[in-house]
Amino acid sequence: MVTAGGNPEGGTHVQWDHDPEEEMRLEVFSPPYLFRGPRPAITAAPAQCAHGQTIQIKSPQAAGIRWASLVKNCVTTHSFDGNQRLVDLDVVSRNGGVVKATVPPNPDLAPPGWYMLFLVDNAGIPSVANWIRLV
Repeated sequence: MVTAGGNPEGGTHVQWDHDPEEEMRLEVFSPPYLFRGPRPAITAAPAQCAHGQTIQIKSPQAAGIRWASLVKNCVTTHSFDGNQRLVDLDVVSRNGGVVKATVPPNPDLAPPGWYMLFLVDNAGIPSVANWIRLV
């Protein structure tokens, strides 16, 4: 992952387009989970779900899944998105290659819309996300 930005107050400034306060900085970040083993896989998940519904998420690593989560997609302006959120799902079972998890019933916690669905294993390694629509 590459992040770009700067901190003109305490950093080194680069003259750019006649702006003495412009600073250009890049940071390369490798999340620690990339080096702890293979990522769990989501092989099938519903395309949409409803509040209070228990969904089935197929994964070969189901027995070793610790968490299931929804992450609201981010649309930022001015470095802030008040609608972005992480919603933990209540995992009710992890049997036969299927994780069953319940979506919170309260739409104030998880407003309708598109989310990224993640599974996280016992080592803290997340899956690649699946898009799911909460209706």
